[in-house]
Amino acid sequence: MEADRYLKTTERIQTDDIDWAEAQRVGLTEDERFILTYFSDIESQTIRYLRSLLQMKIALQPDVAAFLTTWNYEEFFHGYELARLLEVCGYPLEPDRVERVKGTSHFSERLEMCLTPLLSKIFAEQFPAVYFSFGAIQELTTLRGYEHLQTYTRNPALKILCQRIAKQERRHFAWYYNHAREQLEKSRSARYLARIILRLSWVPVGAGVKHADEVNRLFKLLFPGQFGQKLVHEIDTRMSTLPGFEGLQLMESFFASTALA
Repeated sequence: MEADRYLKTTERIQTDDIDWAEAQRVGLTEDERFILTYFSDIESQTIRYLRSLLQMKIALQPDVAAFLTTWNYEEFFHGYELARLLEVCGYPLEPDRVERVKGTSHFSERLEMCLTPLLSKIFAEQFPAVYFSFGAIQELTTLRGYEHLQTYTRNPALKILCQRIAKQERRHFAWYYNHAREQLEKSRSARYLARIILRLSWVPVGAGVKHADEVNRLFKLLFPGQFGQKLVHEIDTRMSTLPGFEGLQLMESFFASTALA
């Protein structure tokens, strides 16, 4: 069973072989400190989104329940280890950081958290396609961010963490993408609903709790210039291969509407 496969492969990222003293010596740039704080904040908020996901009828299926459990477990430790690196390098996060970040959520984010359980009940058969599609683009965006950070950081610990986190994010993306495709293929109404909701309400990773300036700064750092435009196009192209998503340009529309263009 797919559930067994996910349960057997899940693990917190390994850090026993990381030289934390060397990480401290090399340190972090101001941009890296900003990125890691942003990533740690968002990875640590996964538990909030899991609460919404678990209200979907499909979440009771063994394979889906197994993935959501392992996904939340792995994402939690992504945030934990990034926060650990920040602390080692002299930038500890506040003990109540998770709660404080939750408190900065925008009205649209709070409204979404309230409406999601309702919509998942009204559109019980179609809504899983919406959430899986959201998950796919967010995981792919996060994956590309970690991959790019890995290529230019001078901190050896950060390089290792990015590589290992990206490996898990790649698996997360594949699960969301494949399950979104499965749900979209079998329902015309799911395709219509998913496309409409994503086009109207999708925002980049972290935009629900971060200030617009922080979101723009993150994307400028991780998706710079022509390289960034190429990555953005690649993400939109991949998502547009999902049934009903042909020509949908979520990332490119975001870039065009901000100073990143």
